[in-house]
Amino acid sequence: MIPCSKIMRGERSVHNERKTGPLFVWNIISRCNLLCSHCYRDSQAGMQVEDLSDKKCLELVSQIKAVNPPIVLLTGGEPLLRKNIFEIIKECKKQDLRVGLSTNGTLINQAMAQKIKAADVDYVGISIDGKKEHHDKFRGAVGAYDSSWAGLKILNELGVKTGVRFTLTAQNSVDLMDILDKTVASGCKRFCLYHLVYAGRASKDLDMKVEDKRKILSTFFKKVKVLSKKDPSFDVLTTDNPADGIFMSTIIDDGKDAMDCIMAHGGCSAGDRVVYLDSTGDVYPCQFLRDHSLGNVKDKTFMEIWEDHSNEFLQQLRNKQGLLQGVCGECAHKGICGGCRARAKAFYGSLWAQDPGCYLKEIEVRPKQIL
Repeated sequence: MIPCSKIMRGERSVHNERKTGPLFVWNIISRCNLLCSHCYRDSQAGMQVEDLSDKKCLELVSQIKAVNPPIVLLTGGEPLLRKNIFEIIKECKKQDLRVGLSTNGTLINQAMAQKIKAADVDYVGISIDGKKEHHDKFRGAVGAYDSSWAGLKILNELGVKTGVRFTLTAQNSVDLMDILDKTVASGCKRFCLYHLVYAGRASKDLDMKVEDKRKILSTFFKKVKVLSKKDPSFDVLTTDNPADGIFMSTIIDDGKDAMDCIMAHGGCSAGDRVVYLDSTGDVYPCQFLRDHSLGNVKDKTFMEIWEDHSNEFLQQLRNKQGLLQGVCGECAHKGICGGCRARAKAFYGSLWAQDPGCYLKEIEVRPKQIL
C-alpha cells in the first residue's frame, strides 16, 4: 500500500518505517450478500465454507496482538454478516488494537452505523467501483450504489472515519476521477485505489491495457498532488501495484524526496508487511496468494506460523529481489518495487515472473542503461 498524499507532503508513516508488524487482513466470513465481478474470494450468499468458530475467533485476538499490527482489517465476504462481529471488535479494542472494516456498505443503516460508532471502529472502508451503472453491474445488484453511499453518509454524520475503495478496471476507469471528486465532497477522509489482481472471479480480461492505465494514472496522480496540498487531512493511497510509487515520483516536484519515502515503504508486501488470515483458519502471504497456505491457526499459533524460518516459501517472499525474472528482474527499481507477485503467478504461472500489470516505460525501468 502506497500512501500517495503523505509521500507528496513529504511524510513518513510509522508503519512504513517498520516500527510495527504486518498489516493484518482478517477474513472473518466467507459469505457475501453481493456477487462482485472482481472478488478474490469468489464469495456469494450461498457459499458453504466452514468458518472459524466464534470462540476460536475471540481466542485468536491475543495472538494477533502479539505480532503488533498497525491495524486489523476485518473483511470477508461481507464482514457485517458475521453474527459475532461486534464481539470480535470488542475483544480487539480490549487488546488495544486498531480496527478497520472493509465492507460493501449495503448493510449499513442507521442502527448498524450506531453499532459501529459505539464499538469505536477506527476506520470503515466502503467499496465504490464507479458510477451507478458500472457499480451496480460490477456488484451484481441493482441499488448497491445508492445503498453504499447512503451508508457512508450516515457514518460520516456520526463522525466515524470513512474512506472509499475503488478497484480500477477497463470498464470503470472512465469513472475514477468522478468518484474521487465525490469522495472528497462526501466528507470521507480517505480514497484508496486498488489495482486489479487476478484471483477468484477477477480475470485478466477485466484489466486495463498498459497504455490506458498509464494515461488515467497520470491524471489521477496530478489531481492527488493538488488535493494533498489543499487538504492535509485527506489521504489517498494505492495498493496492489508497487510501480505506482516509481511513476508517481515523476510527477512530484521533488522526485528525490519522494523516492526516499518510497524506499522506506518498499514494494510487494506479501508475506512481509501484509498477512492474510482466511475464515477457514489458513494463513496466507496476502489475500491473493491463496494456493499455498503457510499453516492453519487450528494447528499452530499464529506466531509459530509467521515466524517459521524453515518455511522456504515465506522466506523467499521476504528475500525475493534475487529471484525476480523478466522485466522485474532487470528493473533498476526492483529493490523498492518488485511488482505484484500474485498477479505474476496468476498470469504466467510463476511467482517470480514479471508483473503483467506494470505500466512503466523502458526509460523508467532501465534509466541508467538508456541515459
